[in-house]
Amino acid sequence: MKIPPSLALAPAPTLTPPPSSLRPLVASLPLALATLAACRAGPPDPQSGAAPSPQASAEPAPFTNPPTQPTAGTSSADAGPPPEPFRTDVGVPPDVPRELLTRDAGYREAPHDTRDVAGYAMLAVLRMGEGPPPPRAPEVNGVVIDAARRRAEERIAIEMSATRARFVLSAGSFVLPQGTELRSRLDRYGHLLLWPGEDTYRVAEPGALRALLGERRLDVAPLSRADVVDGGEGPRRLNLRTRRAEVSTRAAKATLELATLHDVDDGGSLVCRMLLDLMSASPSTAACESDEVPLHAELRWTTQGALSFDVTSIVRRGDLVAQNLESPPATIRFTPSPPPDSPAETLVPRSELAAFRTAPVEVPAPASREPQDAAGLTLVNSTDQLRVVWIDGVPAAWVTPGARLVLSSLLHGRYVVQWRTFLGDAWEPPATVVVPGTSEAGRAPLP
Repeated sequence: MKIPPSLALAPAPTLTPPPSSLRPLVASLPLALATLAACRAGPPDPQSGAAPSPQASAEPAPFTNPPTQPTAGTSSADAGPPPEPFRTDVGVPPDVPRELLTRDAGYREAPHDTRDVAGYAMLAVLRMGEGPPPPRAPEVNGVVIDAARRRAEERIAIEMSATRARFVLSAGSFVLPQGTELRSRLDRYGHLLLWPGEDTYRVAEPGALRALLGERRLDVAPLSRADVVDGGEGPRRLNLRTRRAEVSTRAAKATLELATLHDVDDGGSLVCRMLLDLMSASPSTAACESDEVPLHAELRWTTQGALSFDVTSIVRRGDLVAQNLESPPATIRFTPSPPPDSPAETLVPRSELAAFRTAPVEVPAPASREPQDAAGLTLVNSTDQLRVVWIDGVPAAWVTPGARLVLSSLLHGRYVVQWRTFLGDAWEPPATVVVPGTSEAGRAPLP
């Protein structure tokens, strides 16, 4: 079919680019026309129902610091809110750990209470250094003294799952009673204190462990920022490779040796929190990564002395009792009262103290400020801190401020006595005392 000339398409005109001198003007012409149209249009008519563009009233967002990255052992944004600290005046709901064991046909997670959970069991020893040795004399019974020194080692039994940990003071010369428990959980800072023989629990807030272990109190020490430096590769411990982390606060400098266990999750971070609490560091300090467990720690106090933490055994367990890790258990109630008070306590059995010497030796008594008991050693604490008295290198008793205790089973003779704090951050020079006699902490002996 022949197309009429009137309908035939005209050839497209050829566009000649503008001269180079006019190109900037041509490029800015659309923007100028748009601006002119906006000025003529004026403000929007409120009756028209048309809302102004959100961009027309937008203001730049104020500058803020980037969010703090969650540290090791704390909850991240994906895991939930950051941990909250326990409070000494408020109890917490019963804790019932659950595990998701099965999924039904619709792949919906079905929680089931479990009697056992997987985790690790460890044994650890605390050491505060060696005490002064006994005097050199034929009546000194070194075998008994050495055995008493070994039994006095402070031992802690630790159980930890992915999110819970339990610390039991199992043996040794703690100033807390044997069987005292501390429990912790990943979503809370601080510890719960379970006193043996009671159906209650107390709260040890972050910063309270030094006062608790050292003075049987729940006083909270100020927490300070901790500096953490990678210390490189550490020695092998329990046939596991370790890395070192150097941590420093106003209270102490510490070296942690950390081993990686790929299925421990954040249980090891709770052990790190316990050690950080002893040096008054913030519990959010990123000293331990997930899947890491401290096998050794040495805390060097800024005053004097040191404390070491050594794991002597670690075992993978699939049968940890869930109820033993509940923080708090549903079967006990909260109490805001302080721990039971006691003025003094002997740490070595009477019969063993009597065996420190094979026979009594009569020694002229030195000058004394007060009358002497007919037998034994009178201990007087005139300081403002609970003090542990070491006799012949063995922690033998503790005495609270202003209290006294008589060790009546010690045979007559000379003994080497030293007063210390439990954590070893303060001590007095050792002194040779004569029994019967008196040793007083906080007052220089008579010449």
